[in-house]
Amino acid sequence: MHTINEIPPHDPVFSSPAYQRHFGNRQWAKIESFGCGIALSLSAVRPELLESDESFASEVLRILWNSRVKTQSNGPPSPQPPKIGAVSASDSIRAEVVDATPMALAITITTISSGFTGGLEVIQVLVDRQNGAAAVFIKYLWHNDVVLPRKWYQSLGIWFQLTGRRLWLMDVLNGVTMSGTPGTNQGQSRGTPSSKVEL
Repeated sequence: MHTINEIPPHDPVFSSPAYQRHFGNRQWAKIESFGCGIALSLSAVRPELLESDESFASEVLRILWNSRVKTQSNGPPSPQPPKIGAVSASDSIRAEVVDATPMALAITITTISSGFTGGLEVIQVLVDRQNGAAAVFIKYLWHNDVVLPRKWYQSLGIWFQLTGRRLWLMDVLNGVTMSGTPGTNQGQSRGTPSSKVEL
């Protein structure tokens, strides 16, 4: 499991159309962020998912969305990946798909009580058939208008968000592989996938 503690300012996510459309029109007091991802061998993936890169990505995005829905509202799973406009909500948080390609999703996060849309989550699926590998990466950014003193437990918010995404990625491993326990790259990473997120 790869983890990035803070997404650097030069990361392609900040120049993506989804980011520019929803968050690029103002200066933010603080942006909290993280990234996490998994890499796996294509030899461990269920063969029916490898008919095309898109079929593999579709299953990955479907599993991640269903994991979100289950976490937020214990809702039923969907047989398809989400489309633009799909919503998953809990009592406090609303997540909406605002952009989608065959290999990626962009999701905004809104605090229901205030109506403030401060979060953007980008999911990217990469397939490298030449090297027989695939990767799934989640980038999460939360934007703050002002920086106020926090109570100790509020500082754990990003950690809880990261932990949730790591669990969802484990759902992906269990869902797309034949054994559910493929070999993955372990450790910390200070970088992100080099491919630009085209959303």
